[in-house]
Amino acid sequence: MAVDACREQTSSCLERIKKRKREENKKPSFSWGCSTELMMYDDPWKLKKVLNSSDVGSLSRLLLPKEMAEPLVAAVLGYDENQKEGMEVEIWDVDTQSMHSLVFKRWGSSRSYVFMANWIKDFVKRRSLKSGHEVGFHWDPYANRFDFSVLKAATEEDFSN
Repeated sequence: MAVDACREQTSSCLERIKKRKREENKKPSFSWGCSTELMMYDDPWKLKKVLNSSDVGSLSRLLLPKEMAEPLVAAVLGYDENQKEGMEVEIWDVDTQSMHSLVFKRWGSSRSYVFMANWIKDFVKRRSLKSGHEVGFHWDPYANRFDFSVLKAATEEDFSN
C-alpha cells in the first residue's frame, strides 16, 4: 500500500515538473530585456562581402555599401567623412598571418565607402581573389585593427558570370 502511494506521489510530481517545463517554454526567453538563451556561436565576421568584378578589377578599391561601412567601420575608427585623404587602417590577414595597410575613405561619387591604396596588390593579387569570393572583416578592439579572411571561395558558376 505504501509503495502504491509513493508511486502516485512520484507520478504526480513528475507531471507537475513536465507541466512547469511546458509553461516555461511558452514564456518569452528573456527577462528584463536580456536573453537567457545560450548562444553557441556568434559569427565574428560582421562585415561580409561577395566580391564583384569592380572589387577585383582595375579600380583598385573594395567598395563597401554605406549601410555596412558606417556602423561597422567608420564608427569604430571615428572616421570623419570630410577627411579627403582617408584614414590608414591596419588589416591582419588571419588566413596567412600577415599585416597589411589599407586606406578607408568615403567614395564621393556613390556615397559609399572604400578600402583602397594596397587593396589590389596586398589582397586581390596576393590571395588570388576573384569575383564571387566572399571576404569578411571584423574589428579586433584588443589589437586595434581589422581582421580579414576569405570566407568562401568563388565557384565555377561565379567565373562564368
